[in-house]
Amino acid sequence: MSKESTILSNGTIHSMDTALANPDWVEIVEGRIVRTGQGKRPSGNHLDLAGRTLLPGFHDAHVHPSLGGLALIRCNLHDLSNLKDFQAQIAAYAQARPEATWILGGGWAMEDLPNGLARAEWLDAVVPDRPVYLGSSEGHAAWVNSKALELAGIDRHTPDPVDGRIERHPDGTPLGTLQEGAAHLVEKVLPPTQQSEVEQGIVAAQEMLLSLGITTWQDAWVEKTTHHAYQALDASGRLLAMATGSLWWERDRGMEQLPELIERAKEVGRRYRPGSIKFMVDGVCENGTASMVHPYLGTHDDRGLVFIPREMLLEAVPAAMAAGLQPHFHAIGDQAIRDALDAVAAGRPEHARVVRPQIAHVQVVDPADIPRFAQLHVAANVQMLWACHDDTMVDLTTPRLGDHRSRWQFPFRSLIDAGAIFACGSDWSVSTANPFPQMEVAVSRLMPGMEVPFQKEQAITREEALQGFTTGAAWVNHEETRSGSITAGKAADLIIVDQDPLETNDLASVRVEMTLTDGQVVFEG
Repeated sequence: MSKESTILSNGTIHSMDTALANPDWVEIVEGRIVRTGQGKRPSGNHLDLAGRTLLPGFHDAHVHPSLGGLALIRCNLHDLSNLKDFQAQIAAYAQARPEATWILGGGWAMEDLPNGLARAEWLDAVVPDRPVYLGSSEGHAAWVNSKALELAGIDRHTPDPVDGRIERHPDGTPLGTLQEGAAHLVEKVLPPTQQSEVEQGIVAAQEMLLSLGITTWQDAWVEKTTHHAYQALDASGRLLAMATGSLWWERDRGMEQLPELIERAKEVGRRYRPGSIKFMVDGVCENGTASMVHPYLGTHDDRGLVFIPREMLLEAVPAAMAAGLQPHFHAIGDQAIRDALDAVAAGRPEHARVVRPQIAHVQVVDPADIPRFAQLHVAANVQMLWACHDDTMVDLTTPRLGDHRSRWQFPFRSLIDAGAIFACGSDWSVSTANPFPQMEVAVSRLMPGMEVPFQKEQAITREEALQGFTTGAAWVNHEETRSGSITAGKAADLIIVDQDPLETNDLASVRVEMTLTDGQVVFEG
């Protein structure tokens, strides 16, 4: 942008800066917000809001641009919802790529298949000649065909790994669904993903995220190849958003990996900072792998899976915090959430204040643990879209939890009232990256077409939902001094939307019409 100023005015402006009244105009120069004010606008180039609404660029505190981006450029099932369409897409993809030795992709959802399980013969019917590996939309299972099972050496005699489950026919032969760590049995024989392909995927994801107004994100699963892909994109100027990398803690290794991650975290670029460390503590409720204090309903003593033992968390998390790394936990079950909180408590409070630990998903929270988020300076990183009576909740989750524990799910109102830092992440590609449908569910606890709110007493206000994707997530991303609000001195990461999200009758329908990063238009539509 030239040194001439650009003035944005003639619309509604929500600055999200609670210290100041909302302005009538915003002035940006060389990619920065230099002034905001009320009344007559100053001279300069005019970007006419034309009655639309100006917001700070959104932050996503838990998203998967690398994994989701690969899904976009591979066999993508995310926009489909039944077996017939899955098979048609897979067949067309395979037929168009006769040279591919494996058919890779994903995006099928558990709730779209009977009992949440996928069968190998359904893939064999459309791709009989090559192995197929398709990750589920939520990333906790894989659907494979008979060729893939054969290449991996998985049969009726293969034991379940400690961190996963091979779904089976009554005679013990593999069904075709590999839960959690069982998927690694096939992943070991997959062709390695090249860095260039990861770069291509991140660029594809970035285009989509920018179109939704997301100008800053935290990638919640950054392995070594992904780390190098981000570095390459940053160095070449192809990374237009700001990205924090949450470096992956390998659960089959121990403390010997911490020095590697500490060194990797020092490799900070202009728009990419690998300052977080991802601890995936458990699985998910819908397939019975979330770690629970008490057994799942209808089982004798099935409390789910623990991917990182409590003893390891109690050692690794304080050490990571002392080294300046932000712990980023995946924790869904009440036991996993308690273990994550206990691990932070085992460290020094001053370290927690500096590195800002966060627990993502916070699905089933024992009420006794809710005050501990504020007490321990742990942010609640929530995925708002899930707090409703969708098919996953009704058909898979509630029957496993029972009514009592189901009432403990997604306690947004309680967390905010207890003083927790409240941040939002989409978890795309598990579910939509669009913040506005997510906000609608947080406010109404309903999706379109639903009539009964899910735990209505846990609903939050529109302002709180908007803060979750701006100031709240900016704080979690360590970006609050750079962006997250329309404040003089901050970067001109801004979005223009067609409706005022605080006034519209249909929050989910709000559409981004322009996105700017550092004052440059990176999306217009």
